[in-house]
Amino acid sequence: MSHPYPGPMQPAPQLAPHARTLRLQWPDGAVQYFEAGAPHAPAIVLIHGLQDEADTWRHVFERLAQTHHVIALDLPGFGRSDKARRRYSVPFYTRVVLGLMDALKIGYATLIGSSLGAMIAETIALTQPARASGLVLIGGTIHIVERPAAAPRNLVQLLRLAANDRRYFEALRRSPQAAYDSLRPYYANLDDLPQTDRDFLFQRVNERVWDEAQRLASLSVQMNLPIFLAFQGRALIRRIPASAVPTTVIWGAEDRILPMSNGIARTAIQRASRWIRIEAAGHLPHQEKPEDFLRAIAPMARTR
Repeated sequence: MSHPYPGPMQPAPQLAPHARTLRLQWPDGAVQYFEAGAPHAPAIVLIHGLQDEADTWRHVFERLAQTHHVIALDLPGFGRSDKARRRYSVPFYTRVVLGLMDALKIGYATLIGSSLGAMIAETIALTQPARASGLVLIGGTIHIVERPAAAPRNLVQLLRLAANDRRYFEALRRSPQAAYDSLRPYYANLDDLPQTDRDFLFQRVNERVWDEAQRLASLSVQMNLPIFLAFQGRALIRRIPASAVPTTVIWGAEDRILPMSNGIARTAIQRASRWIRIEAAGHLPHQEKPEDFLRAIAPMARTR
């Protein structure tokens, strides 16, 4: 089957003027990121989720940069960052984010993460709280009280995931419309998005589907995530009640990827946290309801 999307992903138009690349020494590799705002303004670091890239922040990035120094990176294995064959995990990504902050001389920042990115941000806030002036968790947390129905629960299911993943992607490669429709569970109503957004997502999801290196990186994350949650995650959860990092937990009211019960439970065990539910939004409220999202994080974004 010929490759219809051979070129590198082009950034969303809102982000393109802010594109940067930096090679980290440890972990080694080139990281694509977007940077805007005054260098000495309070910093915000935006961390995307699984099978996504920094373009997920396209509707809020420049707005946040009006008052903050904003960084949004493509995690290695995704988007335009290096996609080396390696083990991808939450601990690996925490080293990447902190390495990028160090390279850019950002001592601390408000960490805003979506889904997998929320787990990464939360891990940093719990292990190195001096690096997090604030924490925003969007549709994700390491405090899992109700897993998605499809989440692997044992070694057999993990091995089955690996076997089925290639077949699933091969099927999507045969049908660009099927690839686009695979996004529907992530939104309250994909068809209600503006046409420019739908056109962008149609192109983007098909680029992802044909990116074999990204498929393997995503599979690596999925294989390693249950191990992280079962071992390091349990130890980290015990630190949450005593965490003094101001935390905002945001969930789309119609999130069909990770049950809202996780966000409610996460908020309940930390005194320095608040809960916000965004109506008419799914797993990515910063895309579907950017104005509601910006209002929700306004108090957190003022944290220094």
